[in-house]
Amino acid sequence: MEQTFGPHSGNPGAWGYSPSSDRLAQPAILVVEDDRDIREMLAMLLDMAGFSVEACESAEGALNALREAEFDLILTDYALPRHSGMWLLEHAEAEGLINGTPVLIVTAHPHVDGASGYEVIHKPFDLDELIERVRYRVEGEGPRRRRAASMPAARPDGDGATDCPDPVELILYVSSQSARSYAAVRNIRKVLKRFKASRVRLTVCDLARDPARGVEDAVAFTPTLVRKTPGPRTFILGHVTNPDLLMELLADCETEES
Repeated sequence: MEQTFGPHSGNPGAWGYSPSSDRLAQPAILVVEDDRDIREMLAMLLDMAGFSVEACESAEGALNALREAEFDLILTDYALPRHSGMWLLEHAEAEGLINGTPVLIVTAHPHVDGASGYEVIHKPFDLDELIERVRYRVEGEGPRRRRAASMPAARPDGDGATDCPDPVELILYVSSQSARSYAAVRNIRKVLKRFKASRVRLTVCDLARDPARGVEDAVAFTPTLVRKTPGPRTFILGHVTNPDLLMELLADCETEES
């Protein structure tokens, strides 16, 4: 599965990020996640939001990081290899490393033993809302509604051919509990009206009702748009609001006007 993540060039100021920000003054976030794709995505989003991020793939590595530096917030997955996120927090507390430090636990488990006193965020979750929760816990500010940048998808490799022998298959993973997911469905259906119905096949999966539907594509965020064919698989993560980005994803298909 090939994925490319990076900020959309059309909106470098997403979530208040400015390239000229003084990075020494940025709040420090420790991200603990064993899945590389999710870890890199979280680190990138938090960096775009104006935070300084250190990312670890294990509870042991995160414990060492806490011994070496102070952080303004810990964002940890619950299920980690060898030791869990709770193991990390228990040992960090015993060593006096996180006294008063805000902690967010991300998990797909319906119940997390020993997590009382910590805020638990269940997968799949909305990217924008996660950033707002981090900002709120670090800065003590209420959620602010911003227009979030859509994340660009990886462009399929190819020889530049413009014909589309097979229909494009799109899977839109959403949560019926999220207003952003509702907007994503509306936006993509509006864009798809420009294309011949025989050239694009769209399936909408509500992970709030059936979380297992996103297992194959390792979906942890909603909304997420996946182009499955023609390959390689490509992803748009986050608030799907940019029509140009969607058109780029479908650039090799015939429109109704063509």
